[in-house]
Amino acid sequence: MEVTNVFGFVILVHIFIYCSDRCLKGNNSQRYKNFLSMAPVQIDFMSLRWTTSLFNKKISNWATRKKYKLSWWYSLGTMITILLCIPSLILLASTAVVSFENIRQHENHEAILQPVVPGVNLPSTDLPYYLITLLVCTVVHEIGHALAAVSEQIPLISFGLIVWLVVPAAFVELPTKDVTSLPPWKQLKIYCAGIWHNIVLSIVAFLIVTSLPILLMPLFQTGAGVSVLNLDGYSVGGYHDFQIGDQLTGVNSCRVTEDKTWKQCLAAILHASSSGFCVNNAYLSDVVANDQLGCCNNSELSQSHLCFLSSSDLISNQHCLRAREVSELSTAWCSNHKDCSQNQTCLSPSFQSELENEADSSRLILIQRKNAASIIFVGNPDEIYRSVIVSNYVPRTFIGPNYVNVLYHLMWYLFSFSAGLAVLNVVPCIYMDGQHIVGALTEVVFKGCENVSMKRQAQRALIFSGTSLVIINIAFSLLSMFL
Repeated sequence: MEVTNVFGFVILVHIFIYCSDRCLKGNNSQRYKNFLSMAPVQIDFMSLRWTTSLFNKKISNWATRKKYKLSWWYSLGTMITILLCIPSLILLASTAVVSFENIRQHENHEAILQPVVPGVNLPSTDLPYYLITLLVCTVVHEIGHALAAVSEQIPLISFGLIVWLVVPAAFVELPTKDVTSLPPWKQLKIYCAGIWHNIVLSIVAFLIVTSLPILLMPLFQTGAGVSVLNLDGYSVGGYHDFQIGDQLTGVNSCRVTEDKTWKQCLAAILHASSSGFCVNNAYLSDVVANDQLGCCNNSELSQSHLCFLSSSDLISNQHCLRAREVSELSTAWCSNHKDCSQNQTCLSPSFQSELENEADSSRLILIQRKNAASIIFVGNPDEIYRSVIVSNYVPRTFIGPNYVNVLYHLMWYLFSFSAGLAVLNVVPCIYMDGQHIVGALTEVVFKGCENVSMKRQAQRALIFSGTSLVIINIAFSLLSMFL
């Protein structure tokens, strides 16, 4: 609902801006005309477009000075981009097959490539990362086209930004006739430059993501547990409850080293039977005389005590005990009395809620913390799984992992989105770079061939195949997400 409200508000803002623009233009407002002359903004329905030529001279001067280096750089990029064409087509074809199987078998196997839909497969909290990534990826892409064009003596017309709803993107305007008049190889360098920049951006972002633990070693440690980052969605209170900055090292008998093992431990508890505690029979003998079944019958005592069932017939079957006391006296985890030593009994927590369907999912979870008492949680592990946000980076100093988490997420989005845009753009699809690449590439392949019809048929066949693959992938992916 949050994403829906945001988009609803954005649509209202766009409608207001569009109507105001039409109204002021209809009234021939001189002040508004002066404003538009100073700020070159074009207002269309649900989109805003800004263009400028302020950067043309700086880009041209820099590209002229680095002409030979840029020529080598974009020649390398062109060869790598062309080699990427066939793997990209294979990847799209395999993704389409996976999506089709998901629809046919009503399964949800995640494909390598899939469209991103806010609120469906993109959390609303990640929307800022998504928008920033799109802007950075398109700016880097268009700068590639601009530098490659200038290095081939093609002048820039303008550079600009466009916002459709909330989605930002960059663009560069080049004189089409000047570009198409170049030899095919030089055209390829310009058409492939944007994709080449996306490939490089993806590699750089991946290297930063993988090297973060080493780069941040003086400030953070990894592999020693997880640090609690956010508790916004967490609703359970208590003195020994989670605190921001806690270093969590284990869940019951499962050791936690990173966020992946943290989630695996919680998932294992949810799908396994409830674990118990091995306690000495002497302790139970002391409490048998005062043993109360109040918490086992949902009395007021259940607010401070927990009902335990013993698997040994030597001791009373039910005990109303403090969970922390039992956990601290326990020597090992158990599923039945055979897991404990001869003079011990296995005590398993019993959850008899008024809502019968809650009894199977509730668990007693002991979460170990470094330099603090363990957290005792009674309830569904899924609440912790969804609500307690953790980070792999445990602070060595007063600096928290929040900034590292933001950097990590941003770099990961840049890596995945930039690689995805490179794959999508290299495919021979209409309105994408692949369409122009195929046109120039066929000119190189069929150079000297007098059969113009064969060349055009090859272009059309490739573009039709690529466009069909893109449309099929989008359609199947959306169907598999919503069905």
